[in-house]
Amino acid sequence: MTITGRTKIVGVWGHPVGHSRSPAMHNAALAALGLDWAYVPFDVAPERLSAAVGGLRALNLVGVNVTVPHKEAVLPLLDVVDEEARRVGSVNTIHNVGGVLHGFSTDGPGFLRSLEALGERAEGRSALILGAGGSARAVAFALAGRGGRVQIANRTEARAQALADRLNTFHPGAASVAGWGAEADAFDLLVNATSLGMDPRPDALPALPPGTFGPGILVYDLVYSPLETRLLALARRAGCRAVNGLPMLTAQGALSLARWTGVAWECLPLGIMEQAALAGGPG
Repeated sequence: MTITGRTKIVGVWGHPVGHSRSPAMHNAALAALGLDWAYVPFDVAPERLSAAVGGLRALNLVGVNVTVPHKEAVLPLLDVVDEEARRVGSVNTIHNVGGVLHGFSTDGPGFLRSLEALGERAEGRSALILGAGGSARAVAFALAGRGGRVQIANRTEARAQALADRLNTFHPGAASVAGWGAEADAFDLLVNATSLGMDPRPDALPALPPGTFGPGILVYDLVYSPLETRLLALARRAGCRAVNGLPMLTAQGALSLARWTGVAWECLPLGIMEQAALAGGPG
């Protein structure tokens, strides 16, 4: 890759961001598309987020993905926020259009597309979501929008309740709260939207309800580094289908790329993106 004064720059903001496979994935896609673009990781500390938003305009970057811990905090700093992202209360994609910063969330649509790519139905799922942050919000709203019911479990119950209340405002009756590690109503999809899977300690595991790994349950850990989290290892040993966050990473990244470049989803090199993401990071 040769970077010149004509090269368009996109990237990802996070803290930390060194584990991200997004640069490998996006740069492989940009090369396959023959575009003079580069995708760069930026470690942005929370107290520097506002300055980073100003820098996005000043440096005329095309846009950035936004990951932990900025998905919620960046929303009020943007000029225009997509209606669905505003409902969710989370942004993972910023597009700089002539100095006007537009915020979107491709997490929810990316999650649904990843389910469909895996041959799993997206409609009418009964899900238990572990976590109440930006990714949990996006997944919960996406599933509710397809007629699903979701239970939210979080270490801080007030955050779980706040997410359930917000979801029920737009999708009445779609959400309820489950205790962290307590008994939950029946579900066929378990989504870990916490960062616990990134912790290498063997006891770093979300609190699970009794009888979590029943027959027919899909266990989806949004963590993709490492590829095999302790949660997924336990699920596989129990005979459940277990999926890491790589399919969602690929799908949400492709949706961001389509928005920045104007290339249609059908023309994006999804296979190249997934293979590059698989090879492009630790874990």
